[in-house]
Amino acid sequence: MNGCGPAPAGGAPLIVFAGGGASATLAAVALLRATTWLRLEYRVLIADEHGRHGRGAALARPGRLDAPARLMSALPDRPAHLLEWARRTGLPCAPGTFLPRRAYGDYLSETLSETAVWAAPHAAVTLRTARVLRAAPEGGAVAVSLSEGAPLRAAAAVLATGDPGSRPPPATRAPVSRGRLETCPRGAVLGPDGRAERRLFAVGPVRRDHSVPEPARLGEQAELLAGLITDTVLRGRRR
Repeated sequence: MNGCGPAPAGGAPLIVFAGGGASATLAAVALLRATTWLRLEYRVLIADEHGRHGRGAALARPGRLDAPARLMSALPDRPAHLLEWARRTGLPCAPGTFLPRRAYGDYLSETLSETAVWAAPHAAVTLRTARVLRAAPEGGAVAVSLSEGAPLRAAAAVLATGDPGSRPPPATRAPVSRGRLETCPRGAVLGPDGRAERRLFAVGPVRRDHSVPEPARLGEQAELLAGLITDTVLRGRRR
């Protein structure tokens, strides 16, 4: 396990991300950027089974991205951010370049680290090599079981495990259709009664409404989800 930046107080709410690939990374970056100016104290734990944080299975394999660099920035307000990173690191890249998947994984990993440092000391990010086995709302929190270590009690959990054909999502009480979860447009998972869960969320291909390949769509999901968690989980604790 490793962290980025000094941690806030131990009693600060914990947001657990199940999965460490592009979906989880983009959502975590969006959340950190959305909350820093509010000075909200919380902790983020990103759990990836193989320790491929920022990369996941899709970006760890050979090949090139399905979309050009101009569409793949991790920061919506800085569309040239990926191009700037590529040029800074000496990687030949033009707006229309289809970058290697592994290079894009490096970019996401570095962007997460830089954003975590920028968000400290109000928010702290911990990267953990473990698989989330279960995430279920329980008594105003989410009970999270990992493949290693003690269970966690989180303020919220984000399911970002990627293509359910390769890896099914963690067990929840929510209905699953062909490995995918129903969500509201902003990313809250719908429970057995069809209502949005207040502390369980999903982003990326694990959602039934996710269109692939649409890189811009994943960024939109991440931004909407960050706003929802900020409003309902983190700011709600102040009221």
